[in-house]
Amino acid sequence: MAEPSDTPESGKPKRKRKAEAAAVALRIEEVLRIRLDGAEYHDVVQYAAEKGWDLKERQVREYIGRADDLLVERQEPKRRRVIARHLAQRQSLFARCINAADFRTALAVLADLAKLKGLYATGNDVKELVKLATAQGMRIEELERRLHAAGLSSPPAESPSPPPPGVGTGDARDDGPTGRVPG
Repeated sequence: MAEPSDTPESGKPKRKRKAEAAAVALRIEEVLRIRLDGAEYHDVVQYAAEKGWDLKERQVREYIGRADDLLVERQEPKRRRVIARHLAQRQSLFARCINAADFRTALAVLADLAKLKGLYATGNDVKELVKLATAQGMRIEELERRLHAAGLSSPPAESPSPPPPGVGTGDARDDGPTGRVPG
C-alpha cells in the first residue's frame, strides 16, 4: 500500500494551497478599510505585496470587487458601488474629524453627506413646488366658482389687491392707522 504523497498522480507538485476562507475574509476587510481611506488599485497591489499575500493581478481585482460588494451590502443594497463607497468614505472622515475635535470640518462633511443623500432641496425642487402650489391654487379657485354657480356657497373671495401707495407700507407719508398724512 502506497503512502499519501504531496504530489498528485500526474507527478506534478501540488499548487500552493489557497488561503482559507476566514483568512480571505480578513483580507477583504483590510482591502475595504484601505479603500475607504482612498486606496485605488495600485495602492491595494502595494498593500498586498507589503503584507506578503502573494496575489496575482486577477486576485487583487477580485479582492477589490468583493470589498466593494461588501460595502454596498453594508450601506444599502440598491446603491451602486461608487455611491456606497463615497458615503462610507464620508462617514469614516466624519468619525476622524470628531475624534480629532475638528467640529467645523465634521459639520462640512455632514453637510456633504446630506447633499449626497439628497436631503437638501435643490432649486429645481423649489420651482416644482411653486408650480404645484400655483396649480393647486387655481384648481381651488375654479372649484369655489363652481360651488358658487351651483348656489352652494358664498361668492369666492377675490385675491387681495396690493394696498395703494403709502398705505401700510411704512412710507414716510403714512401716519399709521388714522390714515392722516402730515401736511
